[in-house]
Amino acid sequence: MNDLDLVRSLRRLRRTVDMLQTDLRHEHLNDRLLADIETRMEHGIATEPRCADLRGPVDALRESTLTPRPEIFADTIRACERLKDAIEDVTSRLG
Repeated sequence: MNDLDLVRSLRRLRRTVDMLQTDLRHEHLNDRLLADIETRMEHGIATEPRCADLRGPVDALRESTLTPRPEIFADTIRACERLKDAIEDVTSRLG
């Protein structure tokens, strides 16, 4: 994947994470957006060596949604923030 394609993919991923975070702030866990994040990772981002640092935050985001508990929304919002920071780190290195 060239730099431009990767940056575009990462921007789409970032927008999806933003939408998920907005829904979480309204206490709605949007399964469609979670699936979209998974799909975006599986279709190129996860296999891109320059994006290796995104796997951990994506796994943490996924895991934060698995166990029903009172703090699920707050924990998942924080996981979204960490993922967005990781995305920003990768995109800033790409130029």
